[in-house]
Amino acid sequence: MEEQKVCPGCGGPLEFDPEHGKLYCPHCGETGGEIPAGETEVRSEDFLVKLRELEAGAEQTEQLMVSCNGCGAEITLEPNVVADRCPYCGTPIVAKSHSKSRIRPSSLLPFRLTREEAVTSYLKWISSLWFLPGNVKKEAKMTSPSGVYLPHWCYDTVAVTSYTGARGEYYYVPVSYTETVNGKTVRKTRMERRTRWYPAAGTVQNDFSDLLTPATRSLPEELIEELTPWDLPELQPYDADYIRGFREESYSISLADGFAATEKLMKPAITETVEGDIGGDTQMITSMRISYHDIKFQHLLLPVWVGSFSHNKQVYPVTINARTGEVQGKRPYSALKITALVLFVIAVVLTAIYFVMQQ
Repeated sequence: MEEQKVCPGCGGPLEFDPEHGKLYCPHCGETGGEIPAGETEVRSEDFLVKLRELEAGAEQTEQLMVSCNGCGAEITLEPNVVADRCPYCGTPIVAKSHSKSRIRPSSLLPFRLTREEAVTSYLKWISSLWFLPGNVKKEAKMTSPSGVYLPHWCYDTVAVTSYTGARGEYYYVPVSYTETVNGKTVRKTRMERRTRWYPAAGTVQNDFSDLLTPATRSLPEELIEELTPWDLPELQPYDADYIRGFREESYSISLADGFAATEKLMKPAITETVEGDIGGDTQMITSMRISYHDIKFQHLLLPVWVGSFSHNKQVYPVTINARTGEVQGKRPYSALKITALVLFVIAVVLTAIYFVMQQ
C-alpha cells in the first residue's frame, strides 16, 4: 500500500485531478503539484518467464475479495479494508482475505474526464436511446459514478502457422436446359461454374501487437470491450499518484487465461493469411498448427467511470471511457413501443401492397 500524500494546506489526503493532470486537495482546493517524472519508457515483459516466476510463488500479496450479491461483480478491496459498497451498484459488501501471486501493473492511462463530464456523457447517451419505457429518460438518474482503473492484459507475439488444405480454381462448362417461350419449348445453353481442387500446404507468419483483453469479471464483458478504442500510445508508466482518489481493481483473469482469450482474437487474421497464401479462387483449410513465439505482455490499467441507474427495481450498469467519453450500458426496452413500431411497419407494407394490386 502506497503512503498517503497529504495537502500542505489543510493536511487532507491529496487526489489526482483529471482536469489538470496533477494532484489536488478536494477539501480546500490546494494544488499538490505535478506528478514527479519517473520512468518514461513503458516496458513489456516476457510471457513465459513471468509464468515460471508465478509458479515459483513470486510477488505474493494479500488480496481482499468478495462477490457482490447485488450485481455479481467481483470486488477487490484495499488492504486493511474489510467492508465497503460495490462501486457498480452500491450494495454493501464484506470481504474475506486470501493470498495470491500477483503481477504488478506496469502502465496505465490516467483519468482525463472528470466526474461531472462523465455524468454529461451519460445523459447524452440515455437521451439518444430508442424504445425506452415511460419516463426513463427523465427518471434514470445515474448514481454518482465511481472512478475505477480496470486491469487489462496487452500482448505482442509472432504466430507461425503450418497448414494443409486445397486451392480451388473455377472453370465453366456449358449446360443445356429447356424453357417455355410463348408456349413453345426452347432448348438453351448456360455456363455453369465448377471448381477444380489442388492440394496446398505451407507455413505463414503473423506479427501481432497491442492485443488488448480485459482481465476482470467485475462487469459484463461487452460493457468493457465496447469502450474501445483506447489511446494506448499515451500509456504512462505506473505511478500510485495517478490512482489517488480512484479505485484500482486487481485482475481476476490470469495471465495465461488472458492469452488464451487473445488466441481467439488472432484466429480470424491467421485464417485470412493462410487463405491468401493458398491462393486460387477459393480455399479449403483442413488443418492449422499454430505456434506462438516471442510473447511479450503488459499488465496495464485503463480508466473507467462506473455507475448505474434503476428502473422497476432492476439495476442497469453503465461504463464510461474516462479518456474519450464513450458510454456503454445495459438498458430496458419498452415492449409497447416496439409492438407499436412493428404494427406501424406492417400497416405501411399492407397499404403499399394494396395500392400496387389496385394498379
